[in-house]
Amino acid sequence: MNILVLTPLVPYPPHDGDKLRLYHFLRYLKSRGHKIDLFCLTRVEEDLAHLGKLEPLCRQATALPIHDLDFFFNLLGGALIGQSLNVSAYFSPDLREILKGYWETPDGRSINVVLAHRLRMAPAAFEGNPGVPVVMELTDSLAGYSGQLRNIPNARFSRRMAAKWDHWFLQREEVEWSDKAARTVVISRTDAQVLLENGVPAGKVVVIPNGVDPQKPAGSKKDRIYPSDKAVSFVGNMGYAPNEDGALWFLKRVWPKVKREVPDAVFAAVGGSPRRRLARYHNGRDLLVTGWVPFVEPYVSQACLTLAPLRVASGMQNKVALSLAMGVPVVATPQAVGWLPAKDRSGVIVGGTEGELAAQVVKVLRSPRRYQTEAKKGRRFILKNYRWKASGALLEKVLKEAARKGGKA
Repeated sequence: MNILVLTPLVPYPPHDGDKLRLYHFLRYLKSRGHKIDLFCLTRVEEDLAHLGKLEPLCRQATALPIHDLDFFFNLLGGALIGQSLNVSAYFSPDLREILKGYWETPDGRSINVVLAHRLRMAPAAFEGNPGVPVVMELTDSLAGYSGQLRNIPNARFSRRMAAKWDHWFLQREEVEWSDKAARTVVISRTDAQVLLENGVPAGKVVVIPNGVDPQKPAGSKKDRIYPSDKAVSFVGNMGYAPNEDGALWFLKRVWPKVKREVPDAVFAAVGGSPRRRLARYHNGRDLLVTGWVPFVEPYVSQACLTLAPLRVASGMQNKVALSLAMGVPVVATPQAVGWLPAKDRSGVIVGGTEGELAAQVVKVLRSPRRYQTEAKKGRRFILKNYRWKASGALLEKVLKEAARKGGKA
């Protein structure tokens, strides 16, 4: 097939959840002989330099920046016309004009199916489209995410107000764009349930989880990262609002309780783009805020346990899957493990309140071998059920069916 892929990010380097997912999908589709035309938007201008890394996977690859001023006026315009902030923020006149011309080119006329990655690319996928079927790859239900965020205690007032505004529009938009699409893809059954409850027909929704890469962790046990063997690691993009919120909540409300019980414990927030409100906790001794690192695997493998202290979560949490795939136990909030079947959570210890989460961390730090044994069971489950090849094959099937039926569900 010839596939047009539209995305609001440059899917390289494949570290963050969205980048990781799309990058592996592109790799799989390329390996199957499909031709891909990739059009990206990005708010991170540094990512434009990574476009060359994607060219071997694509027939053509284009990336356009959305500057802060554009972003501001997009939000203002979206508010005036009654559109969600998530969708309006990524309006690009430049992309609109490029796609208008693209559909008239030989490459554009050859397209069999469009893959719109994330809801914010839906307008670009349909506007000017000469009738090519579209598969909406929502990944997460943003309506479900905003519904959680608007009620989180102690979250920033501006963030909760934005979530309240967006929630109503997103509920409507996810249904409307799904109605137009041949299929709508989400990452977990939890996200699928949100769509179904809001009115998307069951026959439209397909669940395709992420995979994990079972490669050996980079680095060596001899190259010690942590000053103590009682290390607690939280990996992810620390500039991403739910991760930042989770890290700050844990540090303020939970970590002091842990330190009283285990004085030599070390906490590490590992991953790119931490803002000052989080970075200021770094002291180089028992509190580490690393920023971007080339490989997160050593920080996972050398930790006694990893954390997923998310108060707002949607979709599949790659940080949990990675930790289990490496046989490292996870202490998590209920929100972070909703994608995992309850009967298949070996190696995952859940704490719903500040006190419960602290108690669970302390238990693992005091008896690491016991919980590592449970994590090995979790590893077997993850490696059996979450593989990129299987997820890519599911997406390929959805795209082929959409192309064959011409967009009819």
